[in-house]
Parts: sequence; C-alpha cells; structure tokens
Amino acid sequence: MLAIVKSICVFLSAAAAVFSASQMDYSNKALSANTFPYTPQAPAHTLKISQIRFSPDSENIAILAGDRMLSNWPTAGGNPTASTLMASIPLTCIEWDPTGNHLYVGTSKSQVLQCDPKTLDINFRIHSELEIINQLNNIGRPESLLSFGNCVNSQGKLMPSALKLWLNDIYCNPKNIPDLNYTCMSRQEETGLFAFGTTTGEIVLTDLFSNTEPIILAKIESTVECLKWSGKNLVATSEGTLHLIDSSKKQCFQAIQISAKPTRHIEISNDEKTLFITAGNESVQVRSAITGKLICKLASVNEMVSAITISPDGKTLAVGTCQGNVTLWNTSDFQIKTIIPAGIN
Repeated sequence: MLAIVKSICVFLSAAAAVFSASQMDYSNKALSANTFPYTPQAPAHTLKISQIRFSPDSENIAILAGDRMLSNWPTAGGNPTASTLMASIPLTCIEWDPTGNHLYVGTSKSQVLQCDPKTLDINFRIHSELEIINQLNNIGRPESLLSFGNCVNSQGKLMPSALKLWLNDIYCNPKNIPDLNYTCMSRQEETGLFAFGTTTGEIVLTDLFSNTEPIILAKIESTVECLKWSGKNLVATSEGTLHLIDSSKKQCFQAIQISAKPTRHIEISNDEKTLFITAGNESVQVRSAITGKLICKLASVNEMVSAITISPDGKTLAVGTCQGNVTLWNTSDFQIKTIIPAGIN
C-alpha cells in the first residue's frame, strides 16, 4: 500500500514539473540542448553625448558621454579602441593634441588629464587654477593647450570665466587679454589667431605669442553662443541669430535669424561654403556660409541633437544625441556612414 502511495506522489510531482516547464517564457530563438532558458535583460542605460572630437588624421573619434564615460572609436566602424568610466572625477570636455598621440580631458576638479588614446590610461594630470574647465583648444604646438573655465572664490561661488594657457608644463595667463566673461573660442588654423566670444557680446581677437594688443573685432547685442573661423571671416551666433563677420574690415556684414532657440554648435566645411548648425535640440541645419540660406536638414532618427563636430579632412560630420548615439554623415552626399552607440551602456 505504501509503495502505491509513493508511486502516485512521484507521478504527480513529475506532472507538475512538466506543466511548469510548459509555462516558461523562452526567447524566440531556438534553444539547443545546452542553452539555458532566456533571462530578460535590464533596459540599456543611456548617456547624452556631451562632446565629440576627431583625431588630427580623422581616423579616430573620441567621445564623451555624460560626465564620466570616455571612449575612442575608429571612424571606419567597429568596436571602440578603448572605453573607460572615470568614476572618481566629473569630465567636462576633450581635445586632441596636434600630433594625435595624446588626448586631453578637462574636468570640474581643477585638473586636465592627459590620456593615451589607445588605452585611455591617464599619463599625468595638469593642475589648473580653474575649478571647472569649460573648453580646451590646442594651440598648434605639442604639449600646449589653451583652456577657459571658472574659478571659485573664498565664498565658494563661481567667478566669471577666465583663460589659461598651458605651455612647457606651466600654466599662465595669456598676455593683455581684456578682463571679460568668456563663453567660447576658436583658433584660425592658418595664422594661429584666437577669437573669443563673451557674455556681453564682444568678439576679441588676439595672437597669443606676439606683443600685439588684442583688439575687439566686433560687438553684437547679446551673449556670443558659438564662434567659428571661416577662412578670414568669423561666424558667430547669438539668441538664434547667425552673424557673418569680416575680420579685415572689423564689421558684421550679415545677420540672419535662423532659430528661436539658442544656437549651441557650429561647424564649417573645409571648402568654407557650408555651415552645419544646431539650435536647441533641433535637427542639424545645413546652410550656405556665404548667404546663410538653408540647404537642408539632417535627421536620421527622432533623437535630440546634443553635439556636432566635423573631421579635419572635412569628409565626415559627427552628430551626437541625447539618446547616446553618434551618427557619422558623409559630407559629400549627406548619407549616413555608421552609427556609434557611445552613450549606450
């Protein structure tokens, strides 16, 4: 009798197991005998693309996502060359040195990090008088940088942004620069001249390595949001207005309202005929650099644009989004080359 009861219990247990297995949620893929049942994955965590910089040879692209994730990718496509999470220090901006052998990373902790682009290991740290580094720019010499950012006073408040020059392992103040609150800067490749935009609308032009006095090239009505050289002319934006400035005549020869939103990024094609502009989170506007007329808009997916940059060879435009993707566009025909998920963790 006891043996019969045990047999019934074993049978019922086996039946229950078979019923439970039939209720499991397997993936759509066919499972082999050695495959475990599918376990649902947590949704991907995305970081906004904060800044993008091509290497001098245009073969690699360094990408800052959020304020911690740094990666370096081949522009031809494929996996990242290196990727790292800087958990200990917030990152603010990135810049290559002219040789492409080093990648500089600005921080919000009074430091600029020099990294090996192949591994993103930190070679050394440059200690700055600036608390928050807002922008870095190479000055055409190895181991030399110009940065601007904010200092903190004794009450812990951020002071108006200032410029700092790092040359031969020493930080110093650029000569004779007017005491203004700077917002952006751009270097002219041919001459090495720097132009600086300010919160009060001045555009200051200077040669960092001569005894000539800086000049106020032009003044517009409100804060200069973006500034880029286009040959011997400057392109500046303020409150959604595009200003085309003749540097030789020291005057603005055209002003075009392009958006009701602040303009965050400008890039210029190598032939200096085309502007790539983002305003707010809108699509990238492609405009004539001569007339300012709209040519087209670039929008591959319904994502908000957060950063753009053009490669040194002029062949590729990189567009980063708040959803963590970087789309590489061919500037000759405006076709997509590849999409890099640099901010998708």
